[in-house]
Amino acid sequence: MIKFFRHIRQRLLSENKIIKYLLYAVGEIVLVVIGILIALNINNWNQEIKTKKQEIKILAELKNDLKTNLNEIIETYNTTRSRQLSTVLILDYFENNKTIDDSLKQAFENINMDGLFNIANTTFKYIESEGINSLSNDTLRIRVTEMYERHLKNIVTRENRTWEIVNEELLPLMNERFISSPTIDKSVSFAIEALNTQKNIKSLSEDSTFKNSIVRLQNWLLVRMKWQKEAEKSLEQLIIDVQEEINNSELMK
Repeated sequence: MIKFFRHIRQRLLSENKIIKYLLYAVGEIVLVVIGILIALNINNWNQEIKTKKQEIKILAELKNDLKTNLNEIIETYNTTRSRQLSTVLILDYFENNKTIDDSLKQAFENINMDGLFNIANTTFKYIESEGINSLSNDTLRIRVTEMYERHLKNIVTRENRTWEIVNEELLPLMNERFISSPTIDKSVSFAIEALNTQKNIKSLSEDSTFKNSIVRLQNWLLVRMKWQKEAEKSLEQLIIDVQEEINNSELMK
């Protein structure tokens, strides 16, 4: 092909057709430029397809993480609600001087139930590290960031506060009142076993510090339940929107 064009140029020069030669040279340059532009566009198009495929992969992984968080929130909400109802039962025993029974011991066990919320954030950390290049939809990226940095973090913060009340306020008071030997494992379960007489219950019910701690725990559990429900609703919508973004990206491939 190169020899063919060179032959044409040489023939025009030999025939002293300068104008035609110049026009031909310009045309040849234009053709070369057009070829380069086409090649660049094809390369850019291939790169866009590759980028879009990577984004779809990220969105799919993000959706899985969000669904994991949603299931975790639903599960931990039930635990939080059980703990909160147990504080109501304990205060009812205290205020009405009820006879001790298994339901009261169960209530004390419930306030120490494991309701830890583990955030699934592997994909979000990747999105953070990649910045604006990870998700092309700015609005969606902002909403994902808000979900992790606000909603989910607030749930963990309020969860931590409830455990501070249990471990730093309630449990020490129960151990101090019921466990005399320093060699005994000062666990919640052992302290609960000490709740075996009406006298012990009465002593706790008359302890204003203990009662106030139960009330604080109850309030923090209510706040946590509120945040869990808000996060659950937001997560459900965000999962739908992420799937819609996946569908739109699939059409653009």
